[in-house]
Amino acid sequence: MTMNDYKCEFLLHLVSTGAIRFGSFKLKSGCISPYFVNIADAMRTGMDALKVADAYVKKIEEAKINFDFVYGIAYKGISIAALIAMRYAQKGIDVRWGYNRKTEKDHGEGGMIVGDIQRGDRVLIVDDVISTGFTKLESWLKLDYSFEDIKPAGILVGIDREEMDSGYRKRFEEYGLYIYSILSVSDIFDYIGGKI
Repeated sequence: MTMNDYKCEFLLHLVSTGAIRFGSFKLKSGCISPYFVNIADAMRTGMDALKVADAYVKKIEEAKINFDFVYGIAYKGISIAALIAMRYAQKGIDVRWGYNRKTEKDHGEGGMIVGDIQRGDRVLIVDDVISTGFTKLESWLKLDYSFEDIKPAGILVGIDREEMDSGYRKRFEEYGLYIYSILSVSDIFDYIGGKI
């Protein structure tokens, strides 16, 4: 299998930083998985974080995703959204970004959602991985309820665990929520299998 340079670099970065590990891992869902992904491990230093940001921005450009606002899902998606906005700023493009809170803040600006989402914005939701997709759909529905006349630009993740059934994926597409991933689990195992 051949893989785009940026995808290969991203995968090697995940492996070298320990952000992707192989073995037997119990997931939050209770399922046992032969691998575990924690993209936070790939962003421990500024240089490491830039490598992650580069992969996300290259995927946005490759897929030609048009967006006005980058929305990070708490918690890992928050730093990813900030990194994407920063990488675009280095190119002279000012990107608005924000995120959700896990618990509502009752002081200061308050609320569950932080950021300057405007009427008519195309919102790109970002996170580290997608499994069943439930939290991503829930995030979009909260955004759509909270803001007038916004549109989905898609969902961008580092890794698609390929656990979402086709019926649920179709439901996403009915909302206009197309899923983009830098890597899929199949990509990872195909690439690693070819290197063994």
